[in-house]
Amino acid sequence: MSLQTELHKTLCAIDGINTDSISYTGGNEHVHAGVNRWTLSLWNENEVQLKGNNIIDSIEKLEKELADDIINGTNKAVTPKQLVCTDNIITNIGLTESAKRDTGETSTSLTHNSIGTGTTTPTVSDTDLQTEDTGGSYARLGYAASGQRKVSNQTAKYGMLWDDSKVSSVPISITESGVHWNVSTGNTMHARVTFTAFSMTTGDLFVTQINELMING
Repeated sequence: MSLQTELHKTLCAIDGINTDSISYTGGNEHVHAGVNRWTLSLWNENEVQLKGNNIIDSIEKLEKELADDIINGTNKAVTPKQLVCTDNIITNIGLTESAKRDTGETSTSLTHNSIGTGTTTPTVSDTDLQTEDTGGSYARLGYAASGQRKVSNQTAKYGMLWDDSKVSSVPISITESGVHWNVSTGNTMHARVTFTAFSMTTGDLFVTQINELMING
């Protein structure tokens, strides 16, 4: 898809605009994650200034500047090497864990982001990435130390910044990512997506953004 199309989907998710078709019947309402979208982007570290602890704010600002360029026919913003927006898949174990948080049966939270090279289509029965990266300097990155988590109105947002020192080695072809409630244990994956390969090389910055809008419907 075109950069314009991917940006449109990204900006809708950022602003909590539900672009999906929702069936709503009065009296039968329930809360669910209505617009669950990931945006994956690849940047040249010499062209942007990004920091993990405010990555959501920084990357949303860049994306809105890029959208302004497209709308106004200007060329002021930094253009990513690649940008893809895709629907999220919240796993069954992720939904169960979320329900247990609401009832006080567990005190976990979504703490870590993973990347990998698997390409199987995500399903709700997934419990881990197909092929999580391993070796070298790779480890799941924690949102508290290396990324950002925040709530904007009814949208939960998770952002992570990966540089070439945080993966097993470069070049690497990144094709999947997940959100977990544990730094390393299996069967703790809240969500997983796959996407067109991002070829990360020396000097690249890879950013994952997750927007989960909680709506009635």
